[in-house]
Amino acid sequence: MAHLTALVEASKILNSTLDLDRLLGLILEVATRELGADRGTVYLLDKKAGEIRAKIAQGMESRILRVKVGEGISGKVAETGETIRIVDAYQDARFAQKFDTKSGYRTRSMLCTPIRNKTSEIIGVIQLLNKLEGTFELVDEVFLQALTVHFAIALENAKLHAEVVDRERIRTELELGRQIQQNLLRPPPQRWHRYRLAAKADTCYEVGGDFYDFLPISNSTLWTVIADVSGKGISSALVMSTLQATLRALLVGVHSFERLLEQMNEVVRDFTGGSIYVTLFLALFDSESNKVHYINAGHNPPALVRADGRVELLEEGGTVVGLLPHVKFNRAHVDLFPGDTLVLYTDGVVEASNAADDMFGVEGLVRSVQAARPGSAPDAILARILADVHEFSAGEPPADDQTLVVISPDE
Repeated sequence: MAHLTALVEASKILNSTLDLDRLLGLILEVATRELGADRGTVYLLDKKAGEIRAKIAQGMESRILRVKVGEGISGKVAETGETIRIVDAYQDARFAQKFDTKSGYRTRSMLCTPIRNKTSEIIGVIQLLNKLEGTFELVDEVFLQALTVHFAIALENAKLHAEVVDRERIRTELELGRQIQQNLLRPPPQRWHRYRLAAKADTCYEVGGDFYDFLPISNSTLWTVIADVSGKGISSALVMSTLQATLRALLVGVHSFERLLEQMNEVVRDFTGGSIYVTLFLALFDSESNKVHYINAGHNPPALVRADGRVELLEEGGTVVGLLPHVKFNRAHVDLFPGDTLVLYTDGVVEASNAADDMFGVEGLVRSVQAARPGSAPDAILARILADVHEFSAGEPPADDQTLVVISPDE
């Protein structure tokens, strides 16, 4: 009856918290008090690492204690799932004396049993040392095993709670990251001198690796860039933000078009170790000469749709940024006249697919531009392209970020 009452009280105590560290302390408090042990340790199993770890050790300074599965008494219990009860630890070959040597403690009697979840999977081990009166007996072993049922339920609940808290924290951080990224990707002014501008970036996850930017450097010249960092999600977003800041610094301080991309290549390579690359299209718009100087660094070639319907793809430049060392780039230029429309895009636009696995393609992009003209403003052309992509995909979720920049000279 006393043990039954103790089990009920233990259940109440263990259900009083969902904090894992607090719970581990309560488990030890209950076990040592009810079984009259001098001290004890609760280990949690890390299968991937092949070890058990003590989050709290009663009677010892607070630290993480790691024991390989199969090592010592507690490691053997984690390995076999069998309870071990010892009258004299130093007479048992399985006992690892090094822990006593390190702590200065003298272990005599021991009781160690696994903690199993509802599917009988071992999730931890509880070890009690030195019964204060006599040695641990079979009745203590049975009672401790009964206690571990309550321990396991409480531990699983605490772990589930921690996972929910972690997911909520990650969701909150991703939402904050999305807001920060959207602030970095603000829409351009609708007009800059004789150019009309529009841009939009839609990510397939909370954050993405596409970006665009506009940076005037004189009354007649405007830098424009569109880029796509390989991969998706958080890692790509981190590289994207670093790339944008670095590029802005270089655009102000480096005057050679080719040298600028060469330096950017080395910066990205140093930052990512060559594990991530960037496709990039960088252009300098000169409103006085009607020329666009550009370098295409492995990016999807922008489509220049002429006023008469002809299409030119801007492909000259070089390979992707950040993958190979000592890369050289070549600059090209093209004339941009009233009535022309230049569309910069990332692969998520042209590689959007439908249920039949057909892709929207550059052809679909050009058809959207031509259908929106003549006389449409860039924001209307951009909206038409995205609407056509959505209709083509027939509700299929985008597999990649979709970014567009549309630029047209005044008529």
